[in-house]
This record gives sequence, structure tokens and C-alpha cells, in this order.
Amino acid sequence: MTPSSGNAGSGIRFNVRAGGGINGNEQPVIYLDGVRLFDSELGFFGVGGQGISSLASLNPDDIAKIEVLKGPAAASTYGTNGSNGVILITTKSGKGTIGGPGISVNYRFNYGFNEQAEEYTADIYKSAKDANANFITGYIREHSVDISGGSGLLRYYGGFTSRFEGGILPNNDLLRKTLRANLVAFPNENLTLRLNSYFDFNDINRPQNDNNIFGFLGNTLLFPTSYRFTDSLAVFGLKDVTSLNQFIGNFQATYSPIKNLEINATVGVDNLDSREDRTFPANLRYTGRTNGQRDVYNNNNRQYTYDFNAHYKYTLFDDLNIESVVGSQLFNRKFRSSFAQAQTFATELITDIGAGSVFLDKGENFINTRDAGIFTDHSLNYQGKYFLTVGIRKDYASAIGVDAPSVVYPHVSGAIRLDRLEILPDFFDMFKLRGAYGESGQLPNLTDPIPLLWTATSGGYGGGATISNIGNSKIEPERIKEFEVGIDVEFLKKFSLEFTYYHQSANNSIVGFNNPPSTGLTASSVPFNIGRSSADGFESHLQSALFDDPNFGLDLSLIWNYQTNTVEDLGGAQPIFDGFSNNVIKEGLPKHEFFLPPVLGAKFDANGKYAGVNVGSERVALGNPVPSHTGSFTINIRLLRNINIYALMDWALDRKLFNNTARFAARFGNYVPRNILANKLGLATGSAVDPNITPLTPGTPEYNDAANAYAKTDGNYNANFIEDAKFFKLREISVSYNFSEFLPDLFGSNNYIKELILGFSARNIFTSTPYSNVDVEVNHNGSRSLTYGSDFLTLQSPRTFNFWARISL
Repeated sequence: MTPSSGNAGSGIRFNVRAGGGINGNEQPVIYLDGVRLFDSELGFFGVGGQGISSLASLNPDDIAKIEVLKGPAAASTYGTNGSNGVILITTKSGKGTIGGPGISVNYRFNYGFNEQAEEYTADIYKSAKDANANFITGYIREHSVDISGGSGLLRYYGGFTSRFEGGILPNNDLLRKTLRANLVAFPNENLTLRLNSYFDFNDINRPQNDNNIFGFLGNTLLFPTSYRFTDSLAVFGLKDVTSLNQFIGNFQATYSPIKNLEINATVGVDNLDSREDRTFPANLRYTGRTNGQRDVYNNNNRQYTYDFNAHYKYTLFDDLNIESVVGSQLFNRKFRSSFAQAQTFATELITDIGAGSVFLDKGENFINTRDAGIFTDHSLNYQGKYFLTVGIRKDYASAIGVDAPSVVYPHVSGAIRLDRLEILPDFFDMFKLRGAYGESGQLPNLTDPIPLLWTATSGGYGGGATISNIGNSKIEPERIKEFEVGIDVEFLKKFSLEFTYYHQSANNSIVGFNNPPSTGLTASSVPFNIGRSSADGFESHLQSALFDDPNFGLDLSLIWNYQTNTVEDLGGAQPIFDGFSNNVIKEGLPKHEFFLPPVLGAKFDANGKYAGVNVGSERVALGNPVPSHTGSFTINIRLLRNINIYALMDWALDRKLFNNTARFAARFGNYVPRNILANKLGLATGSAVDPNITPLTPGTPEYNDAANAYAKTDGNYNANFIEDAKFFKLREISVSYNFSEFLPDLFGSNNYIKELILGFSARNIFTSTPYSNVDVEVNHNGSRSLTYGSDFLTLQSPRTFNFWARISL
């Protein structure tokens, strides 16, 4: 998972096993304590492309564990919600103390700062000095306290966190306050009740970047002379603030009326209120705005999760243990929004939208979606050596066509413990072979099953209705099938290895076909289940606890993963391009492939002089922004009992990135490599002429090489700026010291402090990459679009330092 920009609160993109088919946003479904979360980018008014992650509201200090279910073989129990994987987040709960109620209090203080990780350089951008001058130090302050405890009848956990995080550009910061309360009650030995609640209040100020003439980067990276689009004071004065108020809560009950039978019920809600305010002050000049502008957007997203299931464990005959599960999941989402925009304010001191004398636009939206599934799973365990699980799920959803009201997904998995069959050498502590097959899906778009969708319009003859969307009543979810095999091995009491190979195939992928004009139905294309794709890959994880004694410990971990995918069939439809005509979904290519007409070199006139660009007549595949190979290496060292040192390195290979910032800089004379070549060819004019460069002689090999290189820096052709974007990063280092064993000596018998730990961490420390711009992991169009691997005036991720202390009472 990577943020799409360095903005505080930026949207996050997950990569799970090649993205799981053609349709959807390729992102996993996320549950917090059994409640499905709203996981979309927020932000209605553009700041150039970046949205806000709805996950920015989560406080990591409240999280007890995170489980990732990858692919349909693991997540098919979640039906059409699990085709891209499932992330299960469990928050902390209270722990009872024997002999009394017991109270544990933990306080954490964190002080840190964000800083510019990489500087723009003068050998790439003439205006690099101006661009670097924009960056600031963004300070981080965080206070967190939690209380937990309980007895045999009641356990509780409560926490409060206040965090301020400043970004590395002006007009970017985050202020988050979270409050969590979890209760677990045991009224009797057969009944357990849980109440989980999470409150969040979050204000996020977004900067103007990414394809934006109102931002600091857009005004200092494109032209040699800065602030040609917008004055620096006006850039600083523009504000876009989003306020989030969120409640996530659920009630869970577990009842065991008889031995080995467990009945579970969960009812939860994720209620998110969001308000975005964007203000162009009236006393400053902005292109397209007259005497200021005010934009206001409000929305409420309320989604309910219902989960009911029953588990029963029984023995069919000797040594064969079975657990059967029958259950149902239901989900109901309601979304409502409204917005208004106004211009022309008498003074910048009055910004109420009602004070704008020119009303620009208004609107509202309402969406209600529902889906449900019923499922059953049966797990068999024979002698602790052989394992088999079979299950089936049937899904219903409002986005499925009325002529295809439900869909069925089966799954099966099995494993064998070879180490328990007494056929392996003794140095194997565990050796498990496993395999799984599962199916899941991806729901159609909300309006795909509606044959004709009308919208209200007004004109010279009054109000009326026009067709806004044409659907297909037979539309079904995209069906994704996955088969995986793997091994889990532990040996020599020190090493463990996990290896998984998987193959995915998607069919019934939804592709739109345009109607012939003769039908009169030209409002939109009609969706059909005709597409197909496939994906393959492996995942490997090697761990070692080389040393483990009271004074010294050394743990190592190596991950190496590989993935590839291919779009096999679009049913004869045209390739599907992103909004910038760079990334494509096309038969025979991986998803998101850069597919563009290539620049072959230069053209020459009769005298051997440069005469333009020689461009290929057909588009070709130029690489993919999704890496084929990814991996990481971690090392954890424990010294002298109390010192802990941790380091994380990660990498990605075989990936490309579109450097759109350099492309536009080349068009506007700010790209130094092109300017040097222009001088060598004698094409530079005016202030761009460098007297220190002697023009080459036309017709010579040196001139021809320079001409071909010059053609490949022409900013009118996107293909020139598809760059190699493999990387190696020293991602994180942390050092901590535990002072707990010294506390009794310091405070004696009156010591109330159980634990005291001080620590330091640094993130995004070092990057090695051939990519020429400052950040190799960004995407200018946010984290949820078909556009992928595009860097256009995108804020780099910061280098972050944190100093923290944790005290437990």
C-alpha cells in the first residue's frame, strides 16, 4: 500500500495480487471490528487530483492486529466484497486481572517533523531553486492515552488521541482527535456481549498541486520564470479544508446454548459526515474567478453492516473433527450530498457563501445500495494431519440486474501436515502442503442494471427528462476464480518459510458497447458481461530468529513477490483508456499498461538539419506502473536486554512512471536536458542561448545523435517521458530503549510506573532509482482511478522523524 502523494491525509492505493479482474477499483474491502468501512477518496472540489483517505481517521495506537486475506481463494466467504482481498482490523480491548479489577494506564507522547526528502536539481529544472524554496518543515505533535482493565464480569478499554501533523508545503496539515471505548461483558458463562465505539474528528487542509495552476509546484516547475500563472500571495491565500466527523460502532453478541455451539450476531454502523470548504479570497487574483469564490460541499455516508452466523463443532467418528458454519452478511449504504458555488464578494472579510452576488452552481445527490449473502463452511480435521474446508456463498445485490438476481460462489481448501506423518527428517518442526480454490466477484456499477435512467433537464420550453444512462437488466458481477498452492515450513527451531503460487482468471468482466446512432439511444454505452483476464504470481516469505537469549536477539525477514496479469478478451470492444489516454485496458496487455505512439527519433531536411519528430504510426506497449517484482527485508536487533533496533528496506522492479512534470517543463523551456540539446543543434533562441555551448555541424554523427535525443525530449509526445521507475528504499529505522527494569531503583516502593520506553524513528530515509523526478511512488490523479503511475506536479512523500515516549502505569 502506498499513498498517492505526500499530502498529509492523502489517499492510499492497495496492490493485492494483480488487482483481481478488470472491473472495480482494485481495492480490498476493509472491516474494523466487524464493521465494513467506507474506503473511498474524499474531496469534491479539485485541488489538482488528490483526494483524502477515509482511513486517515484511524488511530494506529488503537489497533491490536491486522489480518490480510488475499484473493478469492482466501476471501470468498465475503462474496462480491472480497474479490480484491479483505483487510480485517481488530482494535484493542481490556484485559482482566486475577484477584481484582486492575487498571492499566498508558500514555504516549510523540514529537516529530516532516521535511522535504529530495530536492529538485538545477540540471533538470532551471527553476529548481524556486521550487525548493516552497518547502517547509511540518511539525508533528501527538498525545495519546488509554485505560484498560476489568474483572471476570466486565472488561473495558478507552483511549483518546490528539494528533497534529504539518505537511511539507504551506496549506497542508491534519488535526485529528479520536476517542475509542470498547466494552466486553460476560453476563453468564454462555453469553458474551461486546460494544465497540470509535469517534473521530479530523480537519485536513489540502494544498493545490497535481495538474493545477493555483499550486506552489505548478507555479515553480513549469516555466523558467516562476509564478506566471498565479501570484505567490494568491497561491498562499487559497484554502481547501475538509472537516470529517465519524462514528464507527457495533454491538456483538456470542451465545453458546449448548456445548460446542456458538451463535454470533453483529450489528454495526460507519457514519461519516464530511464538509469541504474552498475559498478564493476576493482581494487576490485567480484565473477564472471574479472577486473571489466560495465553494461548499456537504455529504453524509452511512453504512450498516449485519453479520449473523452459527458455529458447531462435532466429531463424526474417531479422530475426525468437524466445524460447520452457517451465516449471513448484509450491507446497506446510504449516501447523500449537496454543494453550492458562488463568486463576486464585496470584500475578503465576508466569506459566507450567501454574500456572493453571482451564483455559479448547485446540486445534490443520493445513493442507496444494498447487498447480502448467505454462506456455509465446513472444516474437517483428521488426526491433526489432514485438513479440508468446503463452502459456498450466494450473493444478492441492488447492482445486479433484475434478470440475474443472485450469484453463487464456491470455495474449497485443503492441507496436509507432512511433519506429523513421520516421513521427514527431524530438523523439520513443521511442514505443511496446502491448496485452495475459490470464486468471488466484482459488482457492476450502480446504474448498470437499470435499462433506462432519466435525468431532469430544463430548456426554453420548460422542464423535462432526458436519458442519462442505458443499462442491461441481465448484467451480472464479474466472476473471479483463483487457485493457489503453497507450503509452510519451520525448521531447525530458527527458520520459517512460506511460499504461495496463485493463478487468477476473471470472466464475465463488464465492458461497455456504444449504441449505433440509428437506435437513437446515444446517451451512453451499454454494459455487457463479455470481458476476460488472467493473472499469475507467487509470494514468498523467509523468516529467521537467529539468536534469542535474554541479552541478544536477532530476527530477519525477507519477502519477495511476483505478479503478472493479462487482459485476454474485451469482446471486440475498443481499448479502454484512462482520462489522459496513457494507461489502457487492452487485449493482450496487462492492466494499466502505458500504450502510446512511440517517438522513433528525429527527422532531417536535405541539408542534414533537424526537421521535427519521427513518430510511430501505431501505439505500442511502453511498460507498466505496477511492478512485477516487489520485496522487503527487515532486521530486528535486541541488545543488552533493553535496546531494540529495527530497519526496513523495500524495493520494486520492472515498473514505469510517466514524468508529466518534466514533459510540461520541456514544452515551456524549463527542462534543462532539452535546452542543452537545443543549443547543440543551434535551435535555442533569446535568453535560452548558452554561449558556452558550441553548435554541432549538421550531418555529423554527433549532430544526428543530439537531434535524436532532442526529439525524445519533445514535450508534445507523452511517450518521451515514460521512465524506468524501479527503486530500492531504506524505508524505516527505529531505535528504542526500555528503562523499566531501572524504575524500582529510581522510585523505590512508591513506584507506580510499570514501563517507560523512549524511542526514535525515521522514515523515507534513502532512495535509489533511475527515475529523474523526486518521488517514484506518486500518482497525480489520486488513488482510485484508472490513471496509474503518473507524476504531474505531485507532492513528494516527506522524510519523517519521530521522537516518542511511552509510559505505562
